[in-house]
Amino acid sequence: MATATRQSSLKYGLDTHFSASTRKIPEQRAYSHQESIGGDSSNQASNGRHAKPLPTWKALGICAFAGFGGILFGYDTGYINGVMAMPFFENLYLQHTPSLAAPGAPRAAPAWFRLPGKDKSLIVGLLSAGTCVGSILGSDAADYLGRRAAMIIACVVFIWGVVDQTVSVHMDLLGRGRFETGLGMGMVSTVIILYLSEISPAPFRGVMVAFYQLSITLGLLISACVNLGTRDIWNKGSYRIPISLQLVWAVILAVGLIFLPESPRWYVKQGKLDRAQTALARLRCQPEDADSVRAELHDIVASYDHEMSMSPPGTDTYWGSWANCFRGPWKQRGSNVRRTLLAAAVQMFQQISGVNFIFYFGTAFFKQQRFDNVFVIVVVMSAINVGSTIVSFYLVNICRRRTLLMAGSVAMAVCQIAVAVAALIWKGSPRNETPDVRGLAPSERQPAWTFWTTMTGVGVYLFFYATTWGPGAWIITGEIFPLQVRARGVGLATSTNWLWNTIISFLTPVLVDSDHWNLGPTVFLIWGGACLLGCAFTYWFVPETKGLTLEQVDLIFEVSARKSSSWVPPEHMARRYSTCLRKYDSALK
Repeated sequence: MATATRQSSLKYGLDTHFSASTRKIPEQRAYSHQESIGGDSSNQASNGRHAKPLPTWKALGICAFAGFGGILFGYDTGYINGVMAMPFFENLYLQHTPSLAAPGAPRAAPAWFRLPGKDKSLIVGLLSAGTCVGSILGSDAADYLGRRAAMIIACVVFIWGVVDQTVSVHMDLLGRGRFETGLGMGMVSTVIILYLSEISPAPFRGVMVAFYQLSITLGLLISACVNLGTRDIWNKGSYRIPISLQLVWAVILAVGLIFLPESPRWYVKQGKLDRAQTALARLRCQPEDADSVRAELHDIVASYDHEMSMSPPGTDTYWGSWANCFRGPWKQRGSNVRRTLLAAAVQMFQQISGVNFIFYFGTAFFKQQRFDNVFVIVVVMSAINVGSTIVSFYLVNICRRRTLLMAGSVAMAVCQIAVAVAALIWKGSPRNETPDVRGLAPSERQPAWTFWTTMTGVGVYLFFYATTWGPGAWIITGEIFPLQVRARGVGLATSTNWLWNTIISFLTPVLVDSDHWNLGPTVFLIWGGACLLGCAFTYWFVPETKGLTLEQVDLIFEVSARKSSSWVPPEHMARRYSTCLRKYDSALK
């Protein structure tokens, strides 16, 4: 009964909104992407109204600022990577801090001193566990409070966790702060992808979601530079400075969000069509009565009305809305359960590709491999990541989604397998039993060629990750869900991302450290194999969504993923939902 009432209310609202004046629905024909964002004023002049050409920089600036939230994720990932290898931090958290007041207090930790694998797993994994919970909470907040309000609340929770981490001097408070920060970060990561996908013009949606990935990489680079500057400080400032700088990013994001428009699709879901039209006009930088704005809003409302008409009773309840994500048989291409599992699988393959190993444990790993200047190495890797993500702006705009993901998977696998093979060759080569000038045993010495093979392989791998799977997984996740379950679906997919992040955080030190499995660089064989599996999955199951509106993406599941690249959307999206449009058309004749 509730669903029927809601559906009837929305239909009445659409009727009233589009027929309350003498204005007519724009001519029923296909609007090109350029027209949909205001590029064609000749059609808009048909009713005596001239819309100004879209000031693209302003519309994209709104989307870009929302994507700035990715810096929270990137900076946290990067700072903890370096902090866990800082001499003072290692001494402090293993209860070996010398008295700073004592004459001749050491200025560096002993060479043998390092955090055990279980402590590194706990420090990194608690944040990932918090993000799993936060992702679910974020989808709830986004649905009930709105996309903007949800992100502002997430920033407040994030700040709370950062404060606890900053003042910590023992594992208990640090762990609690990491979990609290994870809650806020999980909420942000869910709602930002949702918000960006819903507000971005269709031709620029991939670029805008890629900007979120760029913000992540910028956070990684900034944190690596900060760690490099504070690594040798022999007091609590060595780790408190990197931690506390997170407050700056959270405050900037929270304050800026106050001035951003709400998602028009959320307003449609709430039945607030006037507000939806105002928000959409602001996002497209057009007058509210512009034909392109009204046509886009009409498609959004008709699509959502069609979703509601096809939904079984009970899906508008809290638990029913979650259950709706898993509705429909798996074999039905467009079923909600298939889309949910597709998004979850894409996020899983992004996480098990090996990137988190490099940015969570890279400093400690390179240190364990006896490489010199490990903090400088991480800065260089972070810079490669940032530069490559900028390149992705161009690639996601010209390349098909499927092609990009499959090519990236193969390239990443080749790089990682090369690093692992080089390590195996070195381990199997004859040993020189003479100790070197540092007194290191032969098994501890790394020849120059293995160093350069590892650095080249990791650097090239990061280039391909940052230009393909880095932004690509988030783009696909934000595009494939219908409006009715979009918040829930994106929340579940993001939670899956963080779940695998947590698994890798706890498992990787066990696989790599010498006091456990001691795989060392050969762990890259695991990541390389996962990349090849990701390529096969993309070929069989991921549809081509480039250049389509979110409402058009909803229809592409009618064909198989392998044939989706040649799929052409219907002339006018709203016409597709003829059952709910006959009433509107007859009322306007």
